Amino acid sequence: MTIAPGWPGIPARWTSSAKSGVGAAHSPLSKVWFTVSHGILNEIYYPRVDWACTRDLGLIVTDGTGYFSEEKRQAQSQLSTLATGVPAFRLVNTAVDGRYSIEKEILTDPQRNVLLQRTRFVPLQGELKDYRLFVLLAPHLGNRGAGNSGWLGESKGTPVLYAEREGLAALALVSSVGWAARTVGYVGTSDGWQDLQQHKCLTHFYDRAENGNIALTGEIDLAACQGEFTLALGFDQ
Repeated sequence: MTIAPGWPGIPARWTSSAKSGVGAAHSPLSKVWFTVSHGILNEIYYPRVDWACTRDLGLIVTDGTGYFSEEKRQAQSQLSTLATGVPAFRLVNTAVDGRYSIEKEILTDPQRNVLLQRTRFVPLQGELKDYRLFVLLAPHLGNRGAGNSGWLGESKGTPVLYAEREGLAALALVSSVGWAARTVGYVGTSDGWQDLQQHKCLTHFYDRAENGNIALTGEIDLAACQGEFTLALGFDQ
C-alpha cells in the first residue's frame, strides 16, 4: 500500500455559494440532497439536509500531453430540469475553447442513499481517442474538509474510491465502466488535480490518504465506453 505524501494538504475551503440548482428524491427513503453550480455537483448532503459530505464532484479533460481543461472553470454551462416539478437536472457544459461538450443527467435514487450522474463526453474538435477524462471528488464529510480519510478498494470485484470520517459518515464512488486508473491524495500537494495540471495524465498513484483535506481521482476509459458512462456515489454511516 502506497500512502500519499503531503499531509494534511492545504486548508480546506468550500465552493461558491451561488447555486444554480438544488435536488433531492421524491421519496422519504433517500436521505441525499445535492446542489449544482458552474456545471458540476457541489455540496451533497447526507444524512441530513444541513450535513454536507462533499465540496464538489467534477471532470477534468486532457489530451495526455499538453491540454488541460477543468469543466467548472473552462466551460459554459446550461441547466434544465429533467421534467417539470422534478428536482433532477440536465447539464450541458461546452468548453470555452470549443474542443468538447459534456452532457449530464443528475438525480438521486429514490430507494437508496445514492446519487447518480449519467455522463456523455462529446469531442467537438478531433476524435474521442484524442482525449482523456478524469473524475475529481473532494470529500468534506460531516461538514468539514479537514480530517477526511480516503483509500482505493473493491466491492464484489468492482473498483471503488472510498472516503470516510470516522464515526460520522462514509462515501463510495464507482463508475459503470470501472476505472482506467485511480489515486487518492492531499489537496494542493499530492492530489490528482496537481498531477493532471502538471503532467496532463496521472503519473503518481497512491492507495491511501488519512486524516486530511483529500481528493479522489479516477480516469474514465473513453474508448471502452464510447464516451458514455454513469457515476454512482453512495453514502452510509
